[in-house]
Amino acid sequence: MPGKKTIAKLLSIICALLLIVVIFLTVVELKAFDLDFFEAEYEKLATAQTIGMSEEDLMRTTEQLLAYIKAERSDLNIEAEIKGKKQQVFNQREIAHMVDVQDLYKNAYLVRLQAIIFLIFLLGMLIALSGNRFPKVWAAGYLSGTALFALLAGVIAWEIHKDFFTFWNNFHYLIFTNDLWILDPQKDILIQMVPEQFFFDLVARILLTAGVVVAVLAVLAVGIFLRERKKNYDKI
Repeated sequence: MPGKKTIAKLLSIICALLLIVVIFLTVVELKAFDLDFFEAEYEKLATAQTIGMSEEDLMRTTEQLLAYIKAERSDLNIEAEIKGKKQQVFNQREIAHMVDVQDLYKNAYLVRLQAIIFLIFLLGMLIALSGNRFPKVWAAGYLSGTALFALLAGVIAWEIHKDFFTFWNNFHYLIFTNDLWILDPQKDILIQMVPEQFFFDLVARILLTAGVVVAVLAVLAVGIFLRERKKNYDKI
């Protein structure tokens, strides 16, 4: 049967991974709902001109779309002037896909909430097991968890660099159970609003921001680990 130290080390790594999941999902939400990012991307990609919609209508549609994903709006019956004609912005296929996206957001929110609750519970167990060794044990576990995250992030970054189109398609095949996400860029406004380049920039932004937060905590963990080890040496 494993001893307390072994269990504490395992718990510290699990806590680290849960914390990284919380960080990652929080960054995803912050970046994916950042209207300033949308506006900058629309300007960069000349989205309004591509669609044939005014910049004001495009941003208004975006705000309502994001509100729907967060369940702050009950439907996607949005009208705008497109190429000189007043019409519904999204067709039925696009709306059906956004139902799936809304469900994905709800599930991600629940996963993050559950991860936070589980993290708090495990941290309590870790404190009880490690006592005054908690800072060092936590720091060591976090560094181990960070190494695993860095490995996974490195693989994802390489796949994105090598072939983002294939990576993005495989991601959709993994999280969706239908093909409603396959839209026609010639006629579907949704994919014209957020084309492949938009998602490339978004994913890169998410990975960079999450990576910086995780790295800053890793530096803090190194400092804690070295300080605690020095304390042990001073006692000898």
